[in-house]
Amino acid sequence: MKFYSVHIDKKDVLGHVLFWLTWIVTFVLVQSLGEGKHEYFVWLMYYLITLPIFVVHTYLIAYWLVPVFFFKRHYLMLTLIGFALLFVFSVIELVVSNELVFKVFDPSKEFQPGYLNFKNILISGLGNHYIIFVFLAIKAGKSWYSSEQRREELMLSSVETELEIYQYQLQPKLILSLVEQMEMLAQKQPDKAPDMIIKISGFLNRFLFDGKEDMISLQLDVKLLEEYLDIHRVALGDRLHLNFVVNGNLKPYIVPPLLLLPFLHDSLKIVYECNNSFEISVIIKTERNYLLFSFSIWSEQNFRLPDNSNLEITKKRLNYRFRGKHRLIENIDDNFNEISLEIFT
Repeated sequence: MKFYSVHIDKKDVLGHVLFWLTWIVTFVLVQSLGEGKHEYFVWLMYYLITLPIFVVHTYLIAYWLVPVFFFKRHYLMLTLIGFALLFVFSVIELVVSNELVFKVFDPSKEFQPGYLNFKNILISGLGNHYIIFVFLAIKAGKSWYSSEQRREELMLSSVETELEIYQYQLQPKLILSLVEQMEMLAQKQPDKAPDMIIKISGFLNRFLFDGKEDMISLQLDVKLLEEYLDIHRVALGDRLHLNFVVNGNLKPYIVPPLLLLPFLHDSLKIVYECNNSFEISVIIKTERNYLLFSFSIWSEQNFRLPDNSNLEITKKRLNYRFRGKHRLIENIDDNFNEISLEIFT
């Protein structure tokens, strides 16, 4: 008989010891409740002396019989071997308890001659299976919990990788966009080019070095958004009216960098492509244990933003950092688009 390649992890030894100690203490109390001290002693000796029998029987089923036959759907062999183990260990338990426990410590509990009959063996074996069922239930629950933890860790690792890739993709995408806008401005309004170069240079320096962390201070995030919008305010002139409002104390908060930037970037592309006038509002508000980011774009003429994949990646960023502590709301109309993000800290 060859054991399956499933063994008790050394880290779980303490858990197994506690399980069997709890079993001994609990059933000594149950068997002896309301009786004298001698009764407690007899049942304590019973459970201590028969413990190896229960341990071996339980572990044979949990770590050999179930993995080898149940998980492979060999149910007939499982039943036959399980019954054989029940019979063998029931006989051993009856003999040991009678000869080494009751005869020695309490002869009044000694079994009558002929006690090793099929009926007694079957009843004793079935009665002793409760500990096996409890052990298997705990083992199954622990296995389920461990698998859920592993699945959660894999999902978390996948999200971390995706967010890292996104952050690396965002940098060149943003730089390329700003360079293209700089070229367009230099051709159409060369007098604005020097000021634009200075603003882009300052923003990129802060963006590439200060904004590369997973979490940054809200003060720095606000500064980056202000500098980014200021670049486009210079480039677009009268066609873009900007409202940037900050209320509350920013110092206590740290946030994932530039949560609103992808939405601003897509919206500003529309402004560059259209001849309409647009109004963009950014509101950042802090209260005790509460943070609000709000972004909206409005025009007298209808417009359509591109399909917003940024919304999904932003949701993942929020779930990664603020699971269960945020709310993201999108409000879309023909000439209006609004994103509101609430974070509860």
